[in-house]
Amino acid sequence: MTFNTDAIVLKIVKTGESDRLITFLTRDRGVIKAFAGAAERPKNKLHMSTNLFCYGNFTFYENAKTVKTEECDLTETFFGLQKDIETLSLAQYFNELIIETAPRETQANEYMRLLLNSLYFLAEGKKNPRLLKAVFELRLSSIIGYMPSLVACKSCGAFETEPMYFNIETGELFCRDCIQKDAVCCPLEVIAAMRHIVFSELNKLFALQINVGKIPLLTQICEKYLIMSVGKNFKTLDFYKAIAN
Repeated sequence: MTFNTDAIVLKIVKTGESDRLITFLTRDRGVIKAFAGAAERPKNKLHMSTNLFCYGNFTFYENAKTVKTEECDLTETFFGLQKDIETLSLAQYFNELIIETAPRETQANEYMRLLLNSLYFLAEGKKNPRLLKAVFELRLSSIIGYMPSLVACKSCGAFETEPMYFNIETGELFCRDCIQKDAVCCPLEVIAAMRHIVFSELNKLFALQINVGKIPLLTQICEKYLIMSVGKNFKTLDFYKAIAN
């Protein structure tokens, strides 16, 4: 069977002398693995289009045992992600999260749009990388079914007090009069940012504005909540944090 779909390269493993086993995020089929024969050879037509982060419309050939790709109409290479090791390591973390959480054998348009937009802003240097990281983590948590409860205080229904408190373990919000022991104290600006990440339409998601001094707390909360939601740690995250720090 042959099928065409938009896809982005998430991971590459060299096999044999010159072949590649590639993990893709596809718009129509979620995460798939496919062989690209001889793609390691510089003169091969897939050599450039199957590099990490490359995005385009791929043609796949599927049989009972394997999936192969032999053609690609390349759209974007995200070359700017190679500009420094911190940017590259953050992009690789995004990819690993997608490999872990995105569906198989079903459409993944929301995952695709989140990843493509995040990589675009990261490659262009148009947004604070740590803010992009927080946006990606909390929005992805929501997409995979762990949307935190941010509408109002879980106990009394208060919409806002200064400050509010967020329980990372339960994903619940509390006001200053209903403080829970393990909840994180959050200025209203941080809560407003979290609400924007969770509830905004995707075309407005990256318009988020927040005081740069509040980004470390937002990043800490979003990272811990994502790790709690997924239930595992990520080597690419450990590497990124070592570089960033």
